[in-house]
Amino acid sequence: MDDDERPLPTAEELGISEAEYQRILRGLDLAPEQIAATVRSGQDPGEDKRGVRWEKWPLVLTAAILVVILVPRFGLVGGKDYPPTYEFLQAVDGQPVTYSSCSLIQVAVYPAGGPSNAEQLVREAVAKVKAATGLDIVVVGSYGGHAPNWNFEAAPVTYTDPVSVSWQDGNAIAAMTEDTAGLGGSPVVTSVNGTQRRVAGTIALSRDYYAQLQQRGDHAEEVAVLLHEFGHVMGLGHVDSPHELMYEDNVGQTEFGAGDLEGLRRLGQGPCVS
Repeated sequence: MDDDERPLPTAEELGISEAEYQRILRGLDLAPEQIAATVRSGQDPGEDKRGVRWEKWPLVLTAAILVVILVPRFGLVGGKDYPPTYEFLQAVDGQPVTYSSCSLIQVAVYPAGGPSNAEQLVREAVAKVKAATGLDIVVVGSYGGHAPNWNFEAAPVTYTDPVSVSWQDGNAIAAMTEDTAGLGGSPVVTSVNGTQRRVAGTIALSRDYYAQLQQRGDHAEEVAVLLHEFGHVMGLGHVDSPHELMYEDNVGQTEFGAGDLEGLRRLGQGPCVS
């Protein structure tokens, strides 16, 4: 067997945590535009799980180098023993790449395969994201079929296309593994004046996981997964602090933490791009 055909050792074999294992993988030369985060491999089937995957969007301009900024804000109120923390998925000249701060962001819900209250869950999450960012975000309703970019593959999206929220499984999206609760992200486009911005984000949620949440009546977690993925759509990355909702492992946090809120506030203050 060739070296590049040998399977990588698991976190358990290396004697390290899954979080540390994922950080090591991201440091390797393994398609840096794709980030896959899963929960600990020893997780019981009924336990909470969350994840994110960044996809490359070939039909839009994404030439800028991905820069992840870790920003501890010690002046914020985050708790007695930890500083509020947030990261941006992409930044240019030290400033995060954002949605246009003066444009309406529409959100379309595709509830097929999801919970019976799918649109209401999305509306709850959007209300929190809107409050945190100050952006004009509106849920425009529920639809059948598929949005153009529903599966994170290349699709001709426009500046005015809505953020799509749908429920999928591994047959539709390979990255929707049994350890993944949701996937989220936004393509980045470059305008004629060189300004970059996010548009037409996509959130895909696990049908199986939401069925489990519905069965046990875990409304808080249903909304929390949506909030986590909307964080990625807006431009937040994972952080190492378990006190933030954008922590890469699910430890029971169901609301945005102080660092999440500060990061979202900054993401709502991007340039106005027409």
